[in-house]
Amino acid sequence: MLGCGGSHAASAAADAGAPVDSGTAGADSALAHDAASTPDGTTSASCAPAIPQVTWTSPYAGWTRGLPTDPGFFPIAVWLQGSEHATELAQLGVNVYVGNNASTDALAASDLAILKSQGMYAIIGQDSVGLASIDDPTIVGWWMTPDEPDNAQPASGGGYGPPVAPSTMVTQYDAYRAADPTRPVWLGLGQGVAYDAWEGRGSNPPPESGYVPASDIVSFDVYPYNACSGDTNQKAICDQFWLNAFGVDRLHQWSNRNQAVWTDFETTVINAGTTSGPTPAETVSEVWLALIHSASGICYFIDSWQPSFREDAIFEDAAMVSAVTALNAQIKSLAPELNSGTIPGLVTVTSSDTTTPVDTLVKASGTTLYVFSAVSRAGTTTASFAITGMTGNGVATVVGENRTIPVAAGGFSDAFAANGVHIYSIDLAAVTCP
Repeated sequence: MLGCGGSHAASAAADAGAPVDSGTAGADSALAHDAASTPDGTTSASCAPAIPQVTWTSPYAGWTRGLPTDPGFFPIAVWLQGSEHATELAQLGVNVYVGNNASTDALAASDLAILKSQGMYAIIGQDSVGLASIDDPTIVGWWMTPDEPDNAQPASGGGYGPPVAPSTMVTQYDAYRAADPTRPVWLGLGQGVAYDAWEGRGSNPPPESGYVPASDIVSFDVYPYNACSGDTNQKAICDQFWLNAFGVDRLHQWSNRNQAVWTDFETTVINAGTTSGPTPAETVSEVWLALIHSASGICYFIDSWQPSFREDAIFEDAAMVSAVTALNAQIKSLAPELNSGTIPGLVTVTSSDTTTPVDTLVKASGTTLYVFSAVSRAGTTTASFAITGMTGNGVATVVGENRTIPVAAGGFSDAFAANGVHIYSIDLAAVTCP
């Protein structure tokens, strides 16, 4: 691909506009003003709401040899890299290889051993190389060929023909499952998931939703910052960093059996002869916004053809490496919270600039609320948060930023720069009552 591809906190937007604010989606929870038990049996302050118990089940729980179901594990993948890059990728924070197959960067038994030594897993082609290692627990899923079947496919006589029919992919999925029912099947789709006018699908393509049943893990790629150097059709999505989140919402909506949803992220200037690519802050923003919309795994595309091909080109950009390493470390540290039930209706947010909304995802650990928030359109703004049912005062710790914000009568505000992301933790047991 040029890339990779539980329940979700936000449904798909009605059009290709803003993803729904996941912090306000769903029915209001029952909130108590008296002291109340939280999921782990502790008690919040009497002027703070009880944290509702929301059941979470790993989207990988259905397979005995699939991805780890430990809440402390969150899939951070990389697309189609050779095993010779395993050490540097492990240092970057990657824990899953995706897309390797018999014809490209094949992972034989010795290569899988290298990944295992780095604590990494692999989702690879179910072909002669992959099936030869079917009993190796390093393999946690099967990558389905072809990549991006929803795009127009190369024709034997030159040019392009139609996409692969969804029914063909479903038949192939059934064959993969028959060969190995113990691992999930991973399907990578193209940017048509999030961009309806994408010219790469050809004329009158089948609906993207028809491909989702051919997967257990469904992923897609879209690279808005690289699109700025494309043709007119690609430039239409230039800088639209919210498209990964929008596509995640759509795939959740199209899911017919609670498939895990992943998406891929740009980290380099991809195409030869171009200069457009993301800054570190822009990549971080794309990732967190997709996570806020309940992506259950992420994948990085780190190749570049500018000025010549390099498979691990992210390592040419020290600033990007530093930012992605820090981002992955933060995701890993918050994996238990990300891998927990989403709490609807407990926290609302209002943006001072309605053209620059802020999207949120609310989780909890014991008596502590976690509010994940990110700007979801271009611009800067000030966001005002309100915790429903809280009349007391407390403190919001801004995770990873070495600062705190006072919470007064359940409310607090914070400034968001362009592509801004903030994560807040608020201990409701420490709330003081007026």
